[in-house]
Amino acid sequence: MNKVSFNPMVSLSEIILSVSIFVVAGIIMLNCFAIARYTQIRANDKAMAGAIVQSDFEIIKSFNTADEMHKFLNNSYESNNIDNNNYVYTKYYDENWNQNNIDKEYAVTVLISDKNSKSGNLIKINISAKKEKPYRFIKKEGSEQIYSIETKRFFPAFGGSYGE
Repeated sequence: MNKVSFNPMVSLSEIILSVSIFVVAGIIMLNCFAIARYTQIRANDKAMAGAIVQSDFEIIKSFNTADEMHKFLNNSYESNNIDNNNYVYTKYYDENWNQNNIDKEYAVTVLISDKNSKSGNLIKINISAKKEKPYRFIKKEGSEQIYSIETKRFFPAFGGSYGE
């Protein structure tokens, strides 16, 4: 016959204490796994945003005139707002980084500032990617900037030293 042995030296309070220690450790581990998952999502978003922003940035920097640049931005970006000599172009993406105007999870914004002179145009270019909805467990409110590049480009009025 099988007998269940009972050790009278272990009290009920010791059993409750040891179980509660394991419960607390389990809760801490689950929280760490959840935070690690959303940290991975943030890292993936940074990689995708960097690829998109740098690609558009290289295309913009390759144009010979400011008009070519604005034509590309008007054709590629959904909305453009003109304010003084500032132009704002925005593209929206869904959660899988597919261009989408309905499920706006991410926004890539190009801000162009023109400074005209007799010798040409000095254009300040700022491209940034933002997450419209906050990350869970990481940030509680508002949009968060994921990636940003800023530079200046001079377009000579008469072709410059290499122009015709």
